[in-house]
Amino acid sequence: MKKMKIIHCAYFKTLRIRGCFWAGMAYKLNNGLTRLGHQVIAFNDREAARALSLFTGKSPWSVRKTNERFYDYCLGFRPDAIILGHADIINAETLLKIRDKIPNVKILQWNVDCINPVAYNGLQNINNIKSKLEAVDFTLITTADKNLLAQFQTDKYKIGFIPNPVDKMIEDKQAFANPAPEYDLLFAASPVKERDFCGKFLSSKEIAIYLQQNAPLNKFLFPRLYAPMLNGTDYFDTLARSGGVLNLSITNSDYLYSSDRMAHAMGNGCLTYIDRHTGFNDLFDEDEAAFFSSPDELIEKVEKFRKEPALRAQNAERGWRRYHDLFNEISVGKYVSSLLDGSFNATDYPFPTINKL
Repeated sequence: MKKMKIIHCAYFKTLRIRGCFWAGMAYKLNNGLTRLGHQVIAFNDREAARALSLFTGKSPWSVRKTNERFYDYCLGFRPDAIILGHADIINAETLLKIRDKIPNVKILQWNVDCINPVAYNGLQNINNIKSKLEAVDFTLITTADKNLLAQFQTDKYKIGFIPNPVDKMIEDKQAFANPAPEYDLLFAASPVKERDFCGKFLSSKEIAIYLQQNAPLNKFLFPRLYAPMLNGTDYFDTLARSGGVLNLSITNSDYLYSSDRMAHAMGNGCLTYIDRHTGFNDLFDEDEAAFFSSPDELIEKVEKFRKEPALRAQNAERGWRRYHDLFNEISVGKYVSSLLDGSFNATDYPFPTINKL
């Protein structure tokens, strides 16, 4: 594997420290690439645009200046590769200008948000991805749904799946080893976004009420609904005190799509409840996660594992091992770097990869 100089432009959240700001794709991908021996430097386009603005948020002037700074940054470093993660400030014109000066540079964009047009912000995310297709070599998205990926002209562009990785130095908890979890089930979700619950879009509050009414003996935690929002390390510490986590993304019928909630939960050793319509049961066995196909089956599983905490812990540990084996930061970093250096071989990876080379 060729050792590369890489610029990774993404939202590293050094100023807006809300949510699990240090446990996203950007940091894990940097860690994996660095551990593989690559030199990786970071550029935060969003915070650059805010810093260069005369006002509190970005402005057209600061966006233009950020693109100029990024151009200069790349020419000064002369990278072998550029990686873009939700780098919506940087435009395709800037990337093409960089290519003119560094002809051999490879450019890859990744995206972890939903690309289903019916979902919250789905169309905006789709358009953000499309805006750079002509300027990048590869586009990787956290879904392997062929119908959804087809909207990016997979016959013309190199489009593929990228899993939400775990990192043993970030997802460092082992909730299954906790003999007395404080919570049977944690469900952390935005209270303002409706999400797909077994084929029906409901608010997080409606889902929480359904769980409380139908499994009242469970100890639930619903941050942002009936408890404060969990930020930073408090979130991971709470996962360590939770026997199970309900993984409900905005949509749960797009093949292998999930928010990084699933990586946080399984990576920290919680038994994770997953809708079968996501297709993750193609990668994980029934004793590695708690799969359900209907609200009734979800309640059945929640009750079963409340009554059998030893089995819950046993299955959670199996899922933890499997997720770390499949989607660790080294494996995902190798996948990305192999695309960039031309050494990619699909048979090296036990998950769907790129549509074509």
